[in-house]
Amino acid sequence: MSTRTVRLIGEDGEVLTVARAAAAAITADRDLANRLLPAVRRLGQERRAFIAVREGEPAAAPRAASPAASSSDRVWGAVLTVALLAVVAAASMFLPPVRGVVVDIEVALPIVMIATPIAFVLLAVAALLARRASPYPAYVGMVMTTIVAVVLAALIGYRMVVGTASRGVPFTEDQLRLWFVAGGILLVELVVVAVLLARRKGGTVPVPGAVAAAGDRRRDDRALRAEAARLAAFRPGGPADAAALAERWESALAAADLPAATAAQARRLGPVAWLVWVYFDGDIDVSALGPR
Repeated sequence: MSTRTVRLIGEDGEVLTVARAAAAAITADRDLANRLLPAVRRLGQERRAFIAVREGEPAAAPRAASPAASSSDRVWGAVLTVALLAVVAAASMFLPPVRGVVVDIEVALPIVMIATPIAFVLLAVAALLARRASPYPAYVGMVMTTIVAVVLAALIGYRMVVGTASRGVPFTEDQLRLWFVAGGILLVELVVVAVLLARRKGGTVPVPGAVAAAGDRRRDDRALRAEAARLAAFRPGGPADAAALAERWESALAAADLPAATAAQARRLGPVAWLVWVYFDGDIDVSALGPR
């Protein structure tokens, strides 16, 4: 496929005037618009991204994590890890018997009494440190915290249903009531930590190396030109649709006050090709043409 591009004739304002007419002519054919316009806009986005990387714009350059950020992530990550392990250790004593194995109350009770206060304190510390988390570690922490919260809620629900009738560790009713209170507080802390980490991670998850990987995946200049040429050759579904598009295009050009050279090139290219090459330009502001 040819990768030759077309240089549009005219000032930016004149080129955009023709592009608006092209967009209007194409949009009148819903089927053509649905098949063509999303691909054209995507081409424009990728072309602008390619130009930004090529020109070395600061916004496009990946930023390495600072040593301070890495150190902070290690600290809160360690705190959160120990806190989650403490929650799991305490909650696991309320499990039903696994393969018939039941932990003695003399062993289970000290584990619960030690692990639960540790989890209380460390989850509170993790919540305070969460605002320093980097986006990707925050995402991982949010996932792990959510999993532990779901498990804890399930165990609390299970013990509320079976009570002391469970074949697991034979806790008394008083001990279970205390655990329901403690487990509820732990569950609230887990939810708070998960929400704080979710806010830190934001709407995207920048996995380490993702910026570089995105650069590798981004199509190079030749591939973008080939895609533009393919879209420029796009045609309506049938002869009748093509004729109607040509009629709308000619009417729009006749009504526009354009230089002769610009109008002649627009008639030669047609609305589809004109719109494609406007989006491919990458430097022309196409925001007035619709969603970007």
